Amino acid sequence: MKKVFAPFVSLVVATAVVFGFALGVSPVGATTTAEYAAYTVNGTTGSVSFVGNFPSATFTSQRTVQGPFTSAVLDASTPFGAVYGSSVGQSFIRLSSPSNSGSSSTVFTFASATPATGYGFTLGDVDAEAVTISATTTGGVAVTAAELGYTDSFNYASGADLPTWNAGTSTLIGNVADTSGASGWFSPTVPLVTITFTSTTLSGSPDYQVWMAALIPVPATTTTTTTTTTPATTPSTNTPISIDPSLPASRLPATGDDLNFAFIALSVLIIGLITVVTRKRLHDSRPQ
Repeated sequence: MKKVFAPFVSLVVATAVVFGFALGVSPVGATTTAEYAAYTVNGTTGSVSFVGNFPSATFTSQRTVQGPFTSAVLDASTPFGAVYGSSVGQSFIRLSSPSNSGSSSTVFTFASATPATGYGFTLGDVDAEAVTISATTTGGVAVTAAELGYTDSFNYASGADLPTWNAGTSTLIGNVADTSGASGWFSPTVPLVTITFTSTTLSGSPDYQVWMAALIPVPATTTTTTTTTTPATTPSTNTPISIDPSLPASRLPATGDDLNFAFIALSVLIIGLITVVTRKRLHDSRPQ
């Protein structure tokens, strides 16, 4: 029996392979796309939005918010730009501190918790002020200084001035003198629901810049290739057949009934051969 069923097994396997290639499904790995935030500003309030699937936010400040602007740039050579791409043509806002002394807070509230990774922000031109950062995660739990994800200080204007991060007070501290480009960037490691920047004046009438960006996942796609086979058409047995009377009988085309008869005869012949072979095997297997 193994020899009888082997061809059928092979046929099934071959059919499965053919259909596997005929209907091919190839997953394409998920990737991310970098998006800078866009801002709307209306005095002391405004909103933050992303093109992709990332939570929007609103903000409220104790002082008038300026912007949005695109004049300053975090190019691809900066640490932030190396991750999120150049900010050419992308927006930022300016938050200010009181003249000479005092502090001012700006609170950002997200529509839903941000992803635990892939979100970042840069505070730029932090020189004559100190900016203390606080945030909450889901459930209103306070975010620790480590979870705020301070990553590095840099100067986007290629200057030597750099702000200092004090993890004990979660404060990015400028060097008092009014310079240009001194920045620090952050990549939080937990979901954020709110984030608050409180700036304290060190000298003059300072303001600082805020860029936000995110690495937004692009859903994995499925590429499907379908092969369609058009079945051969079979003439209807009811279609009249034209016969040339001058042709010899051996060259006359077969009618539908003739074809049916031939098929039945062939089937009977095959069944007969199988019967003969089976009987012979049974006979040979009997003890002599």
